[in-house]
Amino acid sequence: MKKYLQRFICPLCIFVLVAPLFLHSDPVTAYDHATLQEVINMNVDCLADAKALRQHAVLWDTTHGTYLNYSPFTRYSTLTSMLIDSGYTIDLCATGVHTVDLSQYDMILVSVMNSWNSPYSQEEVDSLISYYNQGRQRVLLTGDGNFCENTYIPYAANIQFSYNVFDWISANGGIFIMGDNAGCMNGNINPVANAFYMTAGVSTISPSDLYFSNFAPHPVFNNVSQIYYRAAGSISTTTPAEAIAWTDALEPVIGLLDESVGIKEEQGRIVHVKTMRIDPNPFKSCANISGVPGTACIHVYDASGRLVQRVTGTVFGRNLKQGVYFLGLEGYAPKKVIKIR
Repeated sequence: MKKYLQRFICPLCIFVLVAPLFLHSDPVTAYDHATLQEVINMNVDCLADAKALRQHAVLWDTTHGTYLNYSPFTRYSTLTSMLIDSGYTIDLCATGVHTVDLSQYDMILVSVMNSWNSPYSQEEVDSLISYYNQGRQRVLLTGDGNFCENTYIPYAANIQFSYNVFDWISANGGIFIMGDNAGCMNGNINPVANAFYMTAGVSTISPSDLYFSNFAPHPVFNNVSQIYYRAAGSISTTTPAEAIAWTDALEPVIGLLDESVGIKEEQGRIVHVKTMRIDPNPFKSCANISGVPGTACIHVYDASGRLVQRVTGTVFGRNLKQGVYFLGLEGYAPKKVIKIR
């Protein structure tokens, strides 16, 4: 069911961001998973220490059908190569995100171009909400015009932004949603986007080739002066999600839901839950807890779900071994934390 990509790029290929590896000028049908595995196998052997270089894991969902040549290895090959070069492992999902243990992933990638034939079901959406509430509380919605390949797109404008997005989402875990213009099948991914208070493909931005630099203060824009869009779409958000980038015509084009609010499903509706904060995360010796009453008793669970500690106060982690933990407090979204050496 899952296909594994491991880091394979040689030093020369670091510059693949401006010279895509797998460029197809003619539309082709989507690769099936057997063909994708052949591409993976050809490249894994290029780097002997590929496993040692794994840092993060991404689940790229293609369950609902890929449009033409918008597979991870054709029109998205630059994005794929950037992720691999950054130490990510990419697993492909073709059976529905609800059939996968999502807890092992730092980022779930949902794209309208890989959801062309059918919409996300409520069961799939519920699994993503559950993933979010396990502490993966960062969701970003943007247009795939930032990331898909054409020879005429000046990718240099988007490289830093792309890396910032990967770093920001994977630091806590979360969901990366790519919509498109109003002529695309955004309705298939909007059950996901809507669950997190956002909507993709509200309109088609104009002009088709567009630079924009109207950003709200946020880490995804660190060292970014402008972003390029090609034939992408605008988005909409409602509280607690927010738009963080706009065209010169003030069309919102990037939105996010940050970890400052949790969500859960209760009797068929989404309701807010409070969220605690841990800083730093990951941490080495100890971390600070904020956003909860000082007298609260927080339960600490290991990756298997075993209760290992109860914490009262604002400092956490001194007596824990290296590993992944989840902090729980009634009325608050669970928080994933990582202790490193």
